[in-house]
Parts: sequence; structure tokens; C-alpha cells
Amino acid sequence: MQSHTVPDLVSRAQRGSVDAAGQLYERHYRSIFRYLFYRTGDAAAAEDLTGEVFLKMVQALPGYRVTAATFRTWLFQIARNLSIDHFRRGQAHPVQPIDERMAASEQHPEAAADSRLSAERLRQALSRLSEEQRDVVLMRFVEGMPLAEVAATLHKSEDAVKGLQRRGLMALRELLEGSEGSDGTNG
Repeated sequence: MQSHTVPDLVSRAQRGSVDAAGQLYERHYRSIFRYLFYRTGDAAAAEDLTGEVFLKMVQALPGYRVTAATFRTWLFQIARNLSIDHFRRGQAHPVQPIDERMAASEQHPEAAADSRLSAERLRQALSRLSEEQRDVVLMRFVEGMPLAEVAATLHKSEDAVKGLQRRGLMALRELLEGSEGSDGTNG
């Protein structure tokens, strides 16, 4: 199988290549799903929204033009807008624990339980950040996006993103430190 760059795949998909569109999906699905999962806290909603992102990608691809923003930035803008619309429609699902299927199956049961509790604590803390702080933290540290790409996705300056990142991390630390003693353990 021939390996193609994202710009090449975009160009081929714009010309109607189903294979190229499929490769774009394969390259970006996991990141988009993970981002939406942390935004919604619900695997089913994240799955549905991820499907919508790629449907919108296919629909909007003919009009996509390479600009300062990368293709990935463009996809994350679509994902962010769809998640905002999801909450506006009032279709937010109640907070649910992280799906056990997402945990590593080889883990010892106690380690798996600790991991789920830690992941749930993180997800709950993230949900208490402002929307912009949460987006910055997810994009920078969960998805590993460069500062410039996050700034382009959020339509903000890099300095504004740095400030949101700093405030978000400080708030996250306070929330996580505050929740350590309130989880019902004597640790």
C-alpha cells in the first residue's frame, strides 16, 4: 500500500477518490473520537459526533482550501462546532463512567479499577474547566497539537492560548488535588 501525505490525500479526495477519503478517516478518526469523548463524557455520543465530523468532511471537502490552518485543524474545528451544537440541542447525556472496554485488558483488576477511577476523576475535573480551557488542555496534552495549531483551531492568538493553557492547568491541578481526598478512600 502506498503511503501518501495528508495534502495529497486531500487533493485526491477532492477529486472523488473514495480510497483517499477513507485514508483521511483512518488517520484522524481516533484523535477526533478521543477529543469528542472528553468533550461529551459519553462514548456513544462521541461515536455519533465523530461520524458527523467525517460526514461533514466529505460534504465540505470540495470547498476546502489549504490555508495557514492544517487539515487536522480544520477537522478539529468541525468537531468542536458539532460538540457545541450537540450541547445546545440539549442532547447532552448524563455523566457516565468511562467505558470498561477502553481499559487495557491485561491489567490486574485492582490496577484497572485505579486506572478507571483516575480517568473518571480527570474527566470530571476537565468537565469543570471553562469550555475554552478544556479545549486547549485536550488539544495540547491529549492530542499533542502544537500551540499554533490549537490557536488556529480556536481562532485565537498563541498568547491567548498560552494564557488559557496556564489557567486551565492551574484549575485542573486544584480540582484534582481537591478530589483526591473526596473519592471515598482514606488515602
